[in-house]
Formats: sequence, C-alpha cells, structure tokens
Amino acid sequence: MLGGMSRAVGLGLLVVALMASAAAAPRPKGKVVRVERHRGSTVLPRICDVQNDRTGNCFGEEPKTGDIITLIDENGVTGEVRITEVVAFSLAGRHSKGCDGLWSIKHELLRGDLSNVGGRTMGVIDPGMHPRNGRMIPKELLQPPSGRSDEVPAIGFDRDGDNVADIILSQSSCDGSGSMCIEEWLRVEGRMVRVHQVNFQTCGF
Repeated sequence: MLGGMSRAVGLGLLVVALMASAAAAPRPKGKVVRVERHRGSTVLPRICDVQNDRTGNCFGEEPKTGDIITLIDENGVTGEVRITEVVAFSLAGRHSKGCDGLWSIKHELLRGDLSNVGGRTMGVIDPGMHPRNGRMIPKELLQPPSGRSDEVPAIGFDRDGDNVADIILSQSSCDGSGSMCIEEWLRVEGRMVRVHQVNFQTCGF
C-alpha cells in the first residue's frame, strides 16, 4: 500500500509525510467537521505541498484560483505562490465524491525560491498566519491534538511565534475504526478542534 501511494506523484509530500506511519484496514468514510470562523476570517486554513515544477496539492476545503499559499519552514516564512488552477485530486483517473478534501493545483511563484523545496518546507493558505512570526514546528515536537494513542501528527504550524502548534495535520484510525484518515486540527480559543477529515479509501487508495 505504501509503495502504491508513494508512486502517486500528484499527492506529493503532503501524503508521503503521513503515510510513513500508516497501518491500514478497511471501514467507514471520512467526514467534515465545521467550526465557527475566528480571527475575522471566512477561510479555514488549508495545508499545501508545493513543488518546483509549478504543481502541488492541498488538503482541506477547496482552494480557489488566485489564493495565496505562504511557504513556511522551521525558521519562518520563505516565500509565496499564487494558485492558477484547481482540480479535484484523482488517482489513476479515479475520483470519488467522498474524497473531497484533496486538491491538485498549479501555481506561479510570487516571491522566494522553490529550488530547495522539500519535506521541511510546506505551504498554508491562512489569513491568520503572521507574515514574520509564522513557522513550521518540527514533527518530533508535535503532540496528538486529540490525545488519542492511534493518532500520529505529521505537520504543524505556529501562527504567531509563541512556539505552540495552531494548525496540525495528522494521521488517525478514523475515530478508532481501524481505517486510515487524514485530519486537520485548528486551535480555537485555546483548544484544538478538528476541522476536516478524509478517509483515504474514498480517494481510491
């Protein structure tokens, strides 16, 4: 299973980072959990894998053409790209309506350098991200946002430079079902709230 997913180049680092620790078994479909918008924004953060060939993938609510993706590593913001095209992610031409949280994108560089983009640099569409203080948090410092032992955090962002993860992308067993889900968590009024969940079986894996 891991080999097949790693060959799905379109999914890139966004999935590879999570699949490194996946253990799969079949069952229910994913779901979206919505929360009240805060910080004056009408957009929930979306995490994106941006590649040097002007392609990439985003997880979460559907991004829009013209959206700005902020590129971030563990030292801070490194650049920006603008989305020029968005299509639903598909594996070998297959797409299920249940896989509504993965998107393939094309983009144009606004500032920065994509030549060294790798596992330590990710993108985020997030009006709440501070332009100077935002940064990625090393994976080894992340804690499961749900507190469950079956959840493995893979990507985390500190929005404001206080060394606390405000956005986390994690891999779980779909609320204990044994299947494999990708979940996005957002800090809202001091606590982590799950805002998106996708069961990978619905994506054709």
